[in-house]
Amino acid sequence: MPPFTDAPDYDGVVLIKANGGIGTGSLLIGRTHILTAAHVVTNAGVKLSGTIEFVTASGPPQSFPYTANDVSVVNGYDPDDLRNDVAVIKINGVVPATIRGYDIYRLHDEIGQNFIMVGFGLTGNGTTGAIADTGGSKRIGTNTFEATDTTPTTEGFKFFRNLATDFDNGTSAGNALQNTFDVPSNLGVFSSGTLVETDTARGDSGGPAFLSTSSGLVIAGITSAGIPPGSKFASIGFYARVSAFSRAIDLLVGTPASNRLSTTNFAASPGSLATSFSSPHVNIYDSTAVTKRDIPVFIIEAYAPAFTGGLTIAMGDVNRDGFVDIITGPGPGGGPHIKVFSGADYTELDGYNFFAFESTFTGGVTVASGDINNDGYDDIIVGAGPGGGPRVTVFSGRDRSILQDFFAFESTFTGGVNVAAGLINAGNNYDIIVGAGAGGGPRVKVFSGANLSVIADFFAFDPTFLGGVFVSAGNVGGGDWDKIIVGAGSGGGPNVRVFDGNANMLQNFFAYVSTFTGGVRVAAGIMSPTSTSADIITGAGVGVSGRPNVKAFNSLSQPIDFFFAYHQSFVGGIYVAGRAS
Repeated sequence: MPPFTDAPDYDGVVLIKANGGIGTGSLLIGRTHILTAAHVVTNAGVKLSGTIEFVTASGPPQSFPYTANDVSVVNGYDPDDLRNDVAVIKINGVVPATIRGYDIYRLHDEIGQNFIMVGFGLTGNGTTGAIADTGGSKRIGTNTFEATDTTPTTEGFKFFRNLATDFDNGTSAGNALQNTFDVPSNLGVFSSGTLVETDTARGDSGGPAFLSTSSGLVIAGITSAGIPPGSKFASIGFYARVSAFSRAIDLLVGTPASNRLSTTNFAASPGSLATSFSSPHVNIYDSTAVTKRDIPVFIIEAYAPAFTGGLTIAMGDVNRDGFVDIITGPGPGGGPHIKVFSGADYTELDGYNFFAFESTFTGGVTVASGDINNDGYDDIIVGAGPGGGPRVTVFSGRDRSILQDFFAFESTFTGGVNVAAGLINAGNNYDIIVGAGAGGGPRVKVFSGANLSVIADFFAFDPTFLGGVFVSAGNVGGGDWDKIIVGAGSGGGPNVRVFDGNANMLQNFFAYVSTFTGGVRVAAGIMSPTSTSADIITGAGVGVSGRPNVKAFNSLSQPIDFFFAYHQSFVGGIYVAGRAS
């Protein structure tokens, strides 16, 4: 039976009463909101009124009533399966100064760490489970984050934003994650040889899973659900992974949110070749999954299945809900039809389905995203594909109005233009990075997001190479500003280089075998749980020896991951996208 606690360290863990039931929540560091699970403060998706109670050893509980209007739920919450099970409650009143609030965990290295669970749920033991009518008192326990949620569904691993634990009894036979999902898992948390591992129960929902850091307790998980119910040994528990929702939480409570944006999700999409057709599917991955990193957590069918021209992709929070959305544009043969899919649940976003250029243009487009006008919304950058002039148009993420519309190179150049965005120069406006398409030299230009002045203009490779150059940007190696990442176009070796804003080369390596001449597409992202800055994501270009090979490299040009995004027989090349600024 987990012990009860009245320690002052946990005074900020509150009892929530709503709809005749109880749940748990945590006072956030700003001391104006409670963080909890969405299912605690809603019923069938409808927000509820209720009461927050601070239960401390210093006196009677202090109650703060709240209304449904005080409840905010993150986008994508599904009351049927508890996906994105996160909400905040605005506190009506002043919390006593003696009660501390908690910060949220923003790193991605939770797996393998022991955590402290606190809640007002039922008590019991692992053999017989929870005991009815024993909730309402604050109790404390411990367990280990052992995986992201590995429960497969017909929609993929759609609960990838959860952290998973199991309730171990100290034996291999009771190791549920290992035995059910083949996930490496310990046999329990022990103290001086005694098993002390605990589990949550009804009433603990919404409660915190704390990690103890040098700056104190931080909330890394929010108690959400478990299988099977009953809180017995060999059950599996799920916690909303706070690091995956940190930006969404910040926006809900009004914490200033930087326009620097990173995510552990990344994406791959197919290119096209006359002898190797593709379907318009975008694969979404989670780089921090303990197992099955090469299996998409979600697959988006972006366009009609009959379209085989491939598609380009980018990632940005265009609707400012805290989730990084997926932006798509057709490759050659398709009209300049832009779509955006919500990063919260990967459904198509209303109002973000439009043609960037004349609908009769069939050269395809390239896409990128960044907050060009510094209004808090990532904007959509579109470059014309082959056959058009080197036109670049920037559409507002807030209202889709045109922010910029210009030719990146001489208007007579018809090889197309590749686009990217990054914080290259001083200021908070993302800058626009362009690379010449096939037929042009490997010329890279950087335009100020504030006024379109040219910040940099250089050749990334030998000026005589006419295969074009792919571009991206991210905070590779850390520092104040993003770096420019380039990949050689078709006809050159799979050469990847990284430059600073002054065109000084910082990295130079081949992503694939040097004899491969299909080119290499590039992106920046967080590709490891321990990454402290942007990693480099590469996708092989067209050709038999490239295949749909995704590789990732760190700031030392060392490979850290690779896999095939599609069947190995596909040789039309792939595009990649991530976000790490």
